[in-house]
Amino acid sequence: MLKFNSIDELLNKTSEIVGKTFKELDSNNYFDKSSNDKGILGKIVETGFYGYPNNNKAEADFDELGVELKVSGFTVTKKGLWSAKERISLSQINFKKIVDQEFQYSSLISKNRKILFIWYEFAKGGDPRDFVIRDYQLYDMTAIEPVIEKDYLIIQDFVRKGLAHNLSEGNSVILGAATKGASGQTQVQPYSSIKAKTRAFSIKNSFIKGVLKEHRANYELILPKELTPEEWLWNRLKKFKGMTQINILKTVDANSVKDTIPKGIGGMIQKRTIGDEEDLEKVELFNKLTYRIKSIPINPNYYPLEKATFKTLHKEEFQDEWDSSDWKLFFEESTFFYVGYVGEDKSIKNGHRKLECLFKVTFTPEEIESFEKTYNQIQFAIATNDISSLPTATRCPNSPLVISTKGGKGDSCYKTFMSGGRKTCFMFNKDFLFKKFQQSMMN
Repeated sequence: MLKFNSIDELLNKTSEIVGKTFKELDSNNYFDKSSNDKGILGKIVETGFYGYPNNNKAEADFDELGVELKVSGFTVTKKGLWSAKERISLSQINFKKIVDQEFQYSSLISKNRKILFIWYEFAKGGDPRDFVIRDYQLYDMTAIEPVIEKDYLIIQDFVRKGLAHNLSEGNSVILGAATKGASGQTQVQPYSSIKAKTRAFSIKNSFIKGVLKEHRANYELILPKELTPEEWLWNRLKKFKGMTQINILKTVDANSVKDTIPKGIGGMIQKRTIGDEEDLEKVELFNKLTYRIKSIPINPNYYPLEKATFKTLHKEEFQDEWDSSDWKLFFEESTFFYVGYVGEDKSIKNGHRKLECLFKVTFTPEEIESFEKTYNQIQFAIATNDISSLPTATRCPNSPLVISTKGGKGDSCYKTFMSGGRKTCFMFNKDFLFKKFQQSMMN
C-alpha cells in the first residue's frame, strides 16, 4: 500500500498510469469476479495501481492529502476533442440527515474538495479490459465551493419542504441530485408522505465536461461574483426592463439598427448584452452547465405567443435505450433560460415587444418520464420508417415535448429526418411551457 507525503509525490506516481489498460492493472482479477460492477474500473485503479484496499470510507481516498480519486471515461468527438462521458457519483443522499446537516461539516465537501481524475478513452461496444488510460488531472474545487454550497442548500431546501420527490438536477449548477439504485427505487422523506426516488449527490456530466475541456485547453475561467447563472444573466439584462427590443438594440449597438426590424433581433440583443457561446464558455457558471438561452414573446400573463423550438435532431441520436441515452441525461441536467418579451398579443410584432423577465426552466422526474414517451415514439417511427408515427404537435397535442419542422414545412422535413438529414427539432408544448413560466415566477 503506497503512502504519499505530498501532492507532487502522488502526481509523479500517477504519471506512470498513462498508456496502461485496465487489463494490465487488474491484479486482483476483478473482471473475472464481477464484470457487471459499475465501479469496477475505479476499484482496479485503486487496488491494482495504488495498492489501496477497496473501501467505502467517508474520508477521501488519499486522506492524508485530502484528495479523492475518480476514474472517468471520455469519448473523442468528430472534431478530435475530448468529451467526458458521464456524471460522477459522490455519496447517497440521506433525506433524514440532510435536513439538519450543515454543508461545511458534511463529508460531501471534505471528501471531494480535491479530485484526482483518471481519464480513460471509452469505446462504445468495446471491452473495458482494453480501454486505455490517456491522462490524469487534479481538480481543486475550492474556488467554486460557494456555488456548490448554494447547490447543496437548494437540495436541502427541497427536502425540508417535503418536496424531495420533485428534485431535479436542473435546479442546481454543479452539484446534482441524481437518481440512484434500481429503476423506480424510492425512500421515505421526513416532511411528506410521498416517497421520493433514491438519489445521490453527483457532479453533473456538464460540469465534468467543462473540467476536462478546461484541462485540455489550458485556459483560466472568469469567476463571477454571482452564485447562480440566472443572477448573472438578469444582472446584465435588468437595466433594459420595460424597453422595446428595438430600443434596447439602439442602446447597445446603434449601428446595427436599419430601416427594418432585424429578423433575429432577440439573438442580436443577447449577443450584445450577454455574449455569444464563446464568451459564455469563459464564465465558470456556464462553462460547466448544460443550458439553453432563448428569447420568447409572451402575453402579460406569461403565455407564450410563439412555438418554442430547440435542438436540431438527427436520427442517430435515438439509437440507445432511453435510460442510457444522451437525451435523458440532457433533460435531467439542462436548465433553460427564457428571456421574456411581453406584448398584448400577436399583433405586437417582433421588435416592439418589451423586455419583462427571465424564466428559469428545469424538469421534474415526472416530466422527464413524459419525455421518454416522445423519445420512444421517435424510435418506433425510425424503426418502422413511418413518418406518421412521429410525435408532432398535431398528432400529440397534449404531449409536453413534440417534434417539429425546421427550415421547411410539412412531411418533406420529416422525410429528410428519416433519411439522416437535419430538418426537425424538439418543441415544447405552449401550455406546458406556460405552466413552467408560472412556476418560475413563483420561485
